[in-house]
Amino acid sequence: MSFVTKLLILLPMAALILGKPNIANASEIKAKVPMSLESAYCRGEISWADHSEYDTDLLRLAASLSDSDIQITPVCTEYPTEQRRIAMLQSGDEINVVFFGTNAEREEKLLAVYVPIYLGTTGLRLFMTRADVAAKLNDVKSIEDLRNFSMGQGIGWPDADVLRHHRFSVTYGRYMTLHLMLNAKRFDLYPRAYWQIMGEWNWMRERAPNIVVADNIALFYPQPIYFFVSPQMPELHHAIQTGMERAFANGSLLHLLQTHRETEPSFEKINLNDLQILHIENPLLPPRSLEAMKKYSIFQLIK
Repeated sequence: MSFVTKLLILLPMAALILGKPNIANASEIKAKVPMSLESAYCRGEISWADHSEYDTDLLRLAASLSDSDIQITPVCTEYPTEQRRIAMLQSGDEINVVFFGTNAEREEKLLAVYVPIYLGTTGLRLFMTRADVAAKLNDVKSIEDLRNFSMGQGIGWPDADVLRHHRFSVTYGRYMTLHLMLNAKRFDLYPRAYWQIMGEWNWMRERAPNIVVADNIALFYPQPIYFFVSPQMPELHHAIQTGMERAFANGSLLHLLQTHRETEPSFEKINLNDLQILHIENPLLPPRSLEAMKKYSIFQLIK
């Protein structure tokens, strides 16, 4: 994490502490987040303070900007699928905060923090593919043309439902194997969000040397990713919502997105103006999320 990014995360926290002498007496709220057993932290290689992933650093930023004393606690576990995480969140026993894409079921069962953590760039889908397929993408001019290519999706991802609704062929797999399946020609395209595709490709190509990024075409549909909180923890939900709204308003959310090591590569390598963008609707997106996409979008900040 850059020095500037660390300051943006730590300075609001310091200001809150200095301005609120009684915070030590406030009731501590514990945010329990799942961590993969394969992570450097869970393997005991680094401290929690040294662990840096975009979602964790953003949660730290939101906590520092809230009016609450939030203690973020990692829970080392065999990282569950999204469907399993929903059930775990409902009880709130093991974990009580996760991030993933939204749909009506998740917004009904869980408490969504209605500020998209990637500022609406999740629905801008570029494609990992193979060189032979990338050449064929040059001839794609419409959604109908794009339907000639099969797509890989994770088990339980809401995006798969959107693609199937629009009559795309979808092949399912686990996240840690999808790039290997692409490399093995199990499907043609692996759609990834604008903010993530270059960072992921940089490590995925080590085990999947035949995959490339098609940087001239994209598919767009509104699909925000939120922090979701257990319905057993409404006070935690309120605190994160408050912190996220403040991070959007003061520009620190945008700065983190543009400069974090996970998301910066796409902002550096892919020019949005060079993309041919094909649009589809997301009929599965609840009305409140449609409003959130209009209110908390990167395009509201950089236009």
